[in-house]
Amino acid sequence: MAGEKSLLLLIKAGLALASLATAALYFRIKFLLLAAAVVIYRLMLSLLLNQRKSRRQQRMRKAAVLWLEELTLGLKAGKAPATATRDLARRLLASRFKVTAAGRAEHERAKAAWRQCLGLLELNYPVDLVYKELAVQLGLPELRALAAVLASAVRTGASLNQVFIHCTGGIRERLQAREFLEARLAVRRLEGCLLAAAPAVYTAFLRLATPAYMESLYSGKGPVIAAMVFGLQMVGSLLFFRLLLQEEEPAAELILADFQEEMALHLSAGLNLPDAWQQAAVSRLETAGPTGNAKQAADLDNCLLSVAGQLAVGVPFAAALDRIQPRQGEALHRATELLLQNYHLGSNSLAALLRLEAREGRQRCLLDQKSRDSRRETWLLFPMILLLVSSLLLTAAPALLSL
Repeated sequence: MAGEKSLLLLIKAGLALASLATAALYFRIKFLLLAAAVVIYRLMLSLLLNQRKSRRQQRMRKAAVLWLEELTLGLKAGKAPATATRDLARRLLASRFKVTAAGRAEHERAKAAWRQCLGLLELNYPVDLVYKELAVQLGLPELRALAAVLASAVRTGASLNQVFIHCTGGIRERLQAREFLEARLAVRRLEGCLLAAAPAVYTAFLRLATPAYMESLYSGKGPVIAAMVFGLQMVGSLLFFRLLLQEEEPAAELILADFQEEMALHLSAGLNLPDAWQQAAVSRLETAGPTGNAKQAADLDNCLLSVAGQLAVGVPFAAALDRIQPRQGEALHRATELLLQNYHLGSNSLAALLRLEAREGRQRCLLDQKSRDSRRETWLLFPMILLLVSSLLLTAAPALLSL
């Protein structure tokens, strides 16, 4: 932790120096230079922190998929969940992997979490509590969902091996869907970095290649022109950041797919339909963070929790679901119709249907993401026009000022 803080301070110091050097390309007046440096520093720091957070989550998700695959193989070989988990923890702690400097913090964090997990298993802690603690240490909500389903299986007396195998399969699909979205974000991030950095690189080229020609920007009316150029470039870079670099929160349909998947897992663990809804809603409440694209995801969370609250005070399941209106979303309305039909008919295949619906929901979400990326390309025209105007102004201004 101390090493991570030292690295972050070093990075911030490097960003501050780079911001001052970049601002010096535009201004020599101290006030303008410091103001420009602060703007550049805030933009670069926000980009860096988002990128570091995203890469950490991406590395942890990749590792979690491999862990779940190994656990599934052990369970299919006949091992008990606690035994398979203990064997995996021992192997991970005994292994020595070559890790990059960027991934060393996650590697050490994972080893510490698995070391604690092994200690709890040696003390004969219930396997559901072990995974709940592991989820907290690693920051993976998917493992918290696994712990909740295992706790349901313990209460109902269901086969832990079968429940665990179902859980690991569903959670792997969830992780892989998030990984696909993260990969698309990484491509956008690289494209956005190149486009946002292009004006500063062009300014530095002119300043270093033709210093005498650019000297007029630092005297007389030059600082006014430089301020206009800098403002246009910063607005264009900020628009690139908003369109390409900002990390999006999961879409409402992806959240609903995860909710349906977890309900299916609780049903497989032996819970009835109302209890499965309540458990999945509690898990969603524990893992949900602040939503960035806010309204649809927040409305969905409120609806899911509202139904769970009604079930908790004794409202019949059908009556609680009937209060969900079609205007609250086509996907949610379709899911409630599926639940009501199977609830009235007493179908035994509801868990399988929910898994299928969750899988299709993730596919629809990925297709929707591709569509949004296509529309986003059109909006890129506006920041590119701003950057083009700033480049033309920067190139022509010294000649006009010298007349």
